[in-house]
Amino acid sequence: MVMADRRKYAGLAATVLLAAIVATAAGCGDGDSGGTPPPDSSPGPTPTAAPPATSGSLALTCGADFTPPTGGGLYLTGRFPATAAVSAGTVAGTVEVKSPRPVRGVVGRNAEIILVRDGRIATVPGVQDSAGVLLDLKPSAAHEMPGTADLTSCETLTPGTYQVYARVGFIPDGGARADSYGGPWPIELT
Repeated sequence: MVMADRRKYAGLAATVLLAAIVATAAGCGDGDSGGTPPPDSSPGPTPTAAPPATSGSLALTCGADFTPPTGGGLYLTGRFPATAAVSAGTVAGTVEVKSPRPVRGVVGRNAEIILVRDGRIATVPGVQDSAGVLLDLKPSAAHEMPGTADLTSCETLTPGTYQVYARVGFIPDGGARADSYGGPWPIELT
């Protein structure tokens, strides 16, 4: 008998909660007494709104102009060779990630590496494993991660001087992805 009473009470509580959610979604109970005037429908200039803030990664396209965005909260330092052969197909290095404040979240297993020449993207990062690793940094502590540039991801590169940039996407606990960039670090391709 006690069990039946509890079920009845639980059903009643769920019904009241559902009614409150439906009423709120329908605009009832929002504290507005109905005194808000309707929007002005007269013709006139349409106000321009700033685009909404976006999260995620900047799309990287072969040949596109490249200026690394600022921000992201992490500081990246790269160690890459000063010279590399185009015929090798890749350039590998290490990226050190630091933060001036404690951070905890997820990063990729590898830094994304971009080569730029004359302000234009010459290589784009390859596809990465979607599994991330925990990043739990104390202030000024370092986390090292590998990074490899695929020298054939766009068109065949010609010998010359390029700039290496690294991108690390960081997803803080309970937050949205923010990308941090490091570079440029010069490299001579032969």
